[in-house]
Amino acid sequence: MGRSGLNGSIDKRTLAVDSPEEMLVLGKRLGLIVPAGAVVSLEGGLGAGKTFFVKGVIGGLGVSEEVLSPTFILVEEYRGDLPVFHFDLYRLEDVDEVEQTGLFDAVNGRNVVLVEWGDRLPDGLIDFDLRINIVITGERSREVTVEGPESILEGLLGEI
Repeated sequence: MGRSGLNGSIDKRTLAVDSPEEMLVLGKRLGLIVPAGAVVSLEGGLGAGKTFFVKGVIGGLGVSEEVLSPTFILVEEYRGDLPVFHFDLYRLEDVDEVEQTGLFDAVNGRNVVLVEWGDRLPDGLIDFDLRINIVITGERSREVTVEGPESILEGLLGEI
């Protein structure tokens, strides 16, 4: 499902984030450069900061309303510079349930799709343009690994 035109060689980079505020800034930087059609998987344990990162991305995309975690309703939709769909697959029991969330319909080349717990999907079900893995390293610190096209990684991590 190639949608976004995020082409180029794939790279992986890891950085330390020392506070929730830095996580928000990192997310916002992605929101400022992510193109329409991008599909992003956010991975990491409970409390790692996935939703906080998403709040930054959505803010960077020009959404001013409060960003909610869609854990219990599975998806939230926002309208900013681009339409944004924020999915949370944590509570899904079966892959068949994914279709009911509207995820496949949202991946259409016009939206930005953010999928928390994207690693719960079988390989190949969705081609993620970016994978962001967040690991808790301390009370406020995290290690963030971003895998995706070099051009996006340079824009996202260039001066951090």
